[in-house]
Amino acid sequence: LYTLYPDGINHATRQGLYPIHTAISSMVQSCLWVESDEDKWRVVDIVKFLLGDPRVKFQKLQVLVRVSLFAWAYFLEYNDANIDAALEVIKAIYDAHPEAIETDVIASASNDRHPQVQVFVNRQLSYSRQ
Repeated sequence: LYTLYPDGINHATRQGLYPIHTAISSMVQSCLWVESDEDKWRVVDIVKFLLGDPRVKFQKLQVLVRVSLFAWAYFLEYNDANIDAALEVIKAIYDAHPEAIETDVIASASNDRHPQVQVFVNRQLSYSRQ
């Protein structure tokens, strides 16, 4: 599909979701099509592929406010079964757009995320403020 219509990765649905939001959302436990460990790592590969387009890192989801990719990935609820792949997705997003971690949404968020996600975010925030 990408070969036929490469700019499709930059088009949102009527609900405001871009393909990368759908991929990131599939990391959560309730997603039906990500059933195995292999599927979770395919999602990581998809997110990394999509981030290869420099415009993708700036795609925001409009819910009540505009939400960056990093915030979207940060606020999803992960469990011990999917945390390794989820952290790879979060790190890939951070590597593509490290400034997003400094948004008010992330900086003022409570510490109710998965502990490994919170450790990563706290470490990066500490580093970015030095």
